[in-house]
Amino acid sequence: MMPEILAPVGSREALEAAVRCGADAVYLGQKSFSARADSRNFSPEELADAVAYAHRFGVKVHQALNILTFDRELDALEDCIRAACDAGVDALIVQDWGVAAAVKTLAPNMPLHASTQMAIHSTAGVRLAEELGFCRVVLARELSKKEIAEIRNSTSLELEVFVHGAHCMSISGQCYLSAMLGGKSGNRGRCAQPCRLPFTAAAPGIGPAGEAVLSLKDMCLIPRLTELARMGIDSFKIEGRMKRPEYVAAAVTACRKALEGQPPNLAPLQAVFSRSGFTSAYFDEKIGPDMFGFRRKEDVEAASGVLKELQETFRKDVPRIPAAMELSLKPDSPSCLTMTADGKTVQVSGDTPRESDTPANEALAGRFLGKLGGTPYYLDSVKVETEGNVSLPASGFNALRREAVEKLDAARIPAACTFVKNPLPALPPKRKPLAPREFWGEFQTAAQLTAVKPEDFDRILLPVPELETHLDALSEYLPRLVAAPPRFSFSGEKELAKKLKALKENGVPALWCSNAAHIILGREAGMELLGSPWLNLANSQSLLAAEKIGLSAAAVSMEMTLSDSVKLQSEMPLGVIVYGRLPLMSFRSCPVKARIGCEKCRRKGFLTDRKGISFPVRCDYDRSVSFLYNSVPLELSDRLEELTAFSFYILSFLDETPEQIEEIICRYRSHQKPPAPFTRGLLYRGVE
Repeated sequence: MMPEILAPVGSREALEAAVRCGADAVYLGQKSFSARADSRNFSPEELADAVAYAHRFGVKVHQALNILTFDRELDALEDCIRAACDAGVDALIVQDWGVAAAVKTLAPNMPLHASTQMAIHSTAGVRLAEELGFCRVVLARELSKKEIAEIRNSTSLELEVFVHGAHCMSISGQCYLSAMLGGKSGNRGRCAQPCRLPFTAAAPGIGPAGEAVLSLKDMCLIPRLTELARMGIDSFKIEGRMKRPEYVAAAVTACRKALEGQPPNLAPLQAVFSRSGFTSAYFDEKIGPDMFGFRRKEDVEAASGVLKELQETFRKDVPRIPAAMELSLKPDSPSCLTMTADGKTVQVSGDTPRESDTPANEALAGRFLGKLGGTPYYLDSVKVETEGNVSLPASGFNALRREAVEKLDAARIPAACTFVKNPLPALPPKRKPLAPREFWGEFQTAAQLTAVKPEDFDRILLPVPELETHLDALSEYLPRLVAAPPRFSFSGEKELAKKLKALKENGVPALWCSNAAHIILGREAGMELLGSPWLNLANSQSLLAAEKIGLSAAAVSMEMTLSDSVKLQSEMPLGVIVYGRLPLMSFRSCPVKARIGCEKCRRKGFLTDRKGISFPVRCDYDRSVSFLYNSVPLELSDRLEELTAFSFYILSFLDETPEQIEEIICRYRSHQKPPAPFTRGLLYRGVE
């Protein structure tokens, strides 16, 4: 079976462009709960009309329901799910574990697709998605061909891969830059794209270098679709719900050509939108400076020359479904037309045929019955069975054709998923917070613990290599130690799994889980599972789902407000970050490495924005991913009395010295006011 071409639709015009140019499926959003809130999107009525139009032409509709959702929004979420069912949507694309649980309850037969916002990038991550009830996974855009193949060989779930469109600089679902700088959350569909603004890269004594170092060229794997098809990928996804219909037309047309084995014409696509060309760097494992690019004046000007030409490609509906017709004409009996298309067969009756000097045959019948303009069908074959010299007038042929088309359209409407007015999974009574509150410390090196007494922290989080190297020296902390794996393991999971099992055998009891894969690996190692803020747990239903899959405690999403957090219901102890430079972006393509190089950076690089504000960049210990940290630390030492709804407070240290850590511990224990400059994060101001 050929993989589907999945096109982005942000408007009715884009929907028509996708369908008329040959998309097999489209994805779109309602006016709410969609990760492209600034797209035009669809009201419930518009959605129903859009689905009916797409289904008539044999095109599936996947609805994006892929934002983090708060408890106060669950009633509106229910209405959104109901509208999707009523419209006949074919699948829902979801990020939030709580939203997934709501869909399984309210629309139990609705297929669930795991959004790329879930940052699933490995075999273990896909396994957890299946456990959560997903039938398809939209893989992270940062994967190589080898890594995609490894995942494909590990699962029977459907896999969807982005093949064209914008690259977020950060790994999807793990970007908080827009939220922190302007309160517009990418995880809530409101990203203001501050990454596309001028940033330069530098390190102590080196730089600045570059002019837009947080902007990547658009990805393009369209010439590689046959490779992906041979690998067994089920769906080829085009990014771009914010883009104009001409872009959709150009991208779908190029994909269709490539899948048919013809060389795709990428020139119109590049002209209508590009950032100085395209890149396949992640897929080809060629991560480096050449994959960076931004929208230039000449890129904008190039579009004007192709827009009218592209508009012609989707000006009117194009028949795309072959139909077979069989006509039976017998004297003194009603005429009978049987029409078969898309696996469905209908039969209609009409006028009684008359004696004629020109009896009906295939050529004559085909001339009238083949007038299928404005329908999804084209006449593929016609068979005529007659007795005697009989025929029909033109009006008779036309009436049969119109009725058969109408009846076939109705027969081909897919059965809609039923909405069931069930209560959402029952929540436990709100757990009374631990007293006294626990302090958890997250460290980058064992050396940072020099000034830390075992009693200073109830949990001590350290990277896996630091634990492996210094475990004997850390014996006094052992019952409190928590292994912190790399935030993203990509293809290194087998080795990581061995290390976690060894650490558990040597007395390290718990694992800090920052993505779906960690939960699977930690369970297999027999470790206690502690959820980090980067799991994006933001509502009571997501916390319940997390508990069911094995977490014993969890930190809430850093995008939650205090007022929303205190209302959460969970059996698990819940925590919050109270100190540290918050990681705002997660890079597999490090901008400092691309402009300066690792040897010159030495984990001291930074980016500077157009206002002269500098943001540290530090790579994870395995150097597979680097992180952009906030310019100032989060400080809540004088606000802890307001945070008593939480059971534990997390102090996250980056490159603070032991002496600085000792001073910070003292300040938090005595609730002293922090020194400027600092931020209160999003706990009080929240996000859109």
